[in-house]
Amino acid sequence: MSKLPVLPGALIPKNEKLNFIWNADLVFYDGPLVSLFKKDDDDFIFFWVDADSRHNRWVVTPVGRADLAQYLEKTLSLRSIIDRAELLLVFEATKQAQRKNARTIVPSKLLQEYLPDQDSFLYDNIATDAALQLASADVGKYRIGLDGELYIDDIAAVPRVYQQLYSFHYGLGNLDRAAVRSALNRFLTSWKGGINAVNMFTGLRGVTPSIHRARVLELHYASPGHIELELLKEFAADIARTCQQIVPAASYGKSEKLYSDIYVYFRKEQLSGFDSDGGSASQRLTSMQRKALSKFVDQYFEIVNWAHYKDEFQGLGLDPLTQLRMLLAYYRRLRVLRRYSVEGKISLV
Repeated sequence: MSKLPVLPGALIPKNEKLNFIWNADLVFYDGPLVSLFKKDDDDFIFFWVDADSRHNRWVVTPVGRADLAQYLEKTLSLRSIIDRAELLLVFEATKQAQRKNARTIVPSKLLQEYLPDQDSFLYDNIATDAALQLASADVGKYRIGLDGELYIDDIAAVPRVYQQLYSFHYGLGNLDRAAVRSALNRFLTSWKGGINAVNMFTGLRGVTPSIHRARVLELHYASPGHIELELLKEFAADIARTCQQIVPAASYGKSEKLYSDIYVYFRKEQLSGFDSDGGSASQRLTSMQRKALSKFVDQYFEIVNWAHYKDEFQGLGLDPLTQLRMLLAYYRRLRVLRRYSVEGKISLV
């Protein structure tokens, strides 16, 4: 039985799961003290407040996009974030990481000794490397130009495909964050059809804090028009550069031939199917197959001019078949943007 002080609040039913996804530890001293989590599309800050011999007590506060940015930039304290919350969540975590006795509580009912100081800013001397990285990312505005004859499904398709490519670049660009690397490895460990590709692109949002997601600021269409986004500008530039690599007809011809050659090889080597419950095709690759598939990977990187991504990509530790599946899934989405660009319906500026 827990020896921690009893707190008021409404207990959450035991069968209700606390499906928070760890994103990054922000303050760490002999263990995490302040961490960033996500649930659905919302951000939450977990902060440690108490412990007994068997449990650690945590308080969870929601945090909006603007407040999270200010906290990371050291202009808003953790205490201010808590004071702005309507409800907090409190639970005890066992040594086996089980969450127990979860309850909601209003901030005014939290024990005084559990409240952070008014000066609880995320100063550099206590911030983790992950916190400093999140804070230093270059977030800015970016416009996708719109023109020509567009239909409502076009207006839906362009942002969807763009978001998926953005997630891919975000994943590769943040592999040094354990949560991102873990998410990518989870999606790619066993490739069971199209669901893996969807998860790889859209599932990364679970470890992408709101301050780094591509947020629509304005959508205007009057031929010409635009979609104005707020996002990480380096990844927007990477998408634009990669798309431009295959816009010229000659370059596109090379990329399409490579795409076709890969699937011819898959069929020849009986690698065209996805993994099944009977085992992973990646684990049965011969040395000759690995060599041939690795050559395809190198050719792909050359066509899209991704020399700057080579180390990050190899850092995933994936076998060449999984690498190709990942790259081909990206390419299928990239050529959608290419088609809109060639037809003059979008411009990546």
